[in-house]
Amino acid sequence: MRVRLSLVIFAVGALVSFIRAEQPALLTKAVNQWAEGRQELAFTQRTRALNDDLTVRYERIERYDPSLPDDRRWRLIEVNGKPPTDEERQDIEVKRNRKPRKRAGNPPARYLDLESAKLVSQTDRRAYFELGIKPEAARFVPLDRVVVRLAVDKSTETIDHISAFLREPMRIAFGLAKIIDVDVDLQFDEPADGSSSVSEVAPTSSARVKMSKFGNPLEFTWSDFKEVPAYR
Repeated sequence: MRVRLSLVIFAVGALVSFIRAEQPALLTKAVNQWAEGRQELAFTQRTRALNDDLTVRYERIERYDPSLPDDRRWRLIEVNGKPPTDEERQDIEVKRNRKPRKRAGNPPARYLDLESAKLVSQTDRRAYFELGIKPEAARFVPLDRVVVRLAVDKSTETIDHISAFLREPMRIAFGLAKIIDVDVDLQFDEPADGSSSVSEVAPTSSARVKMSKFGNPLEFTWSDFKEVPAYR
């Protein structure tokens, strides 16, 4: 009986070790493949400044498209539900488009803490991982409170869903601002025309950040994603 029990314990231990060794390898391969052939993202950004009772004090909608020249990357669409005035366009668009263009050239593995990844659940088709962000990915921001979840398709070894949330509120900018909530929901679809083997960010994906700056509530929302070639 003792021999049999020892064999069972050994077999279970070997199985657990096998799963732990196999799944991170699947995740690592999926993360590395995720960046291959990917283009930059165009998106719509909604900025809302709120009153203490959470009614909207100010709202601005903009579109960012990195496939356009530098002086047209950012376009102001709407201010407080109305088309922007020439003065508002000048104030927002010129300031934004003067800023240096940021290149999305760094691979995800540079930011994601793959060594901390945990397999939280799986089905016959997908494996679901939970991991953190490397502390060196940003300065003065406690990114250990941000949790990232990745769904990996086992047959294609690719990521088909990314989500992120905040464990608890965190202070940034030396305590002058506080991030209250993070909600990221990115889904990936195969190209409709079959022109590429690289999955694309679904237009229905979304991301939202709620924060407080100098005690004033702010909300940023990103939607209408589209992958586009970078302007050169």
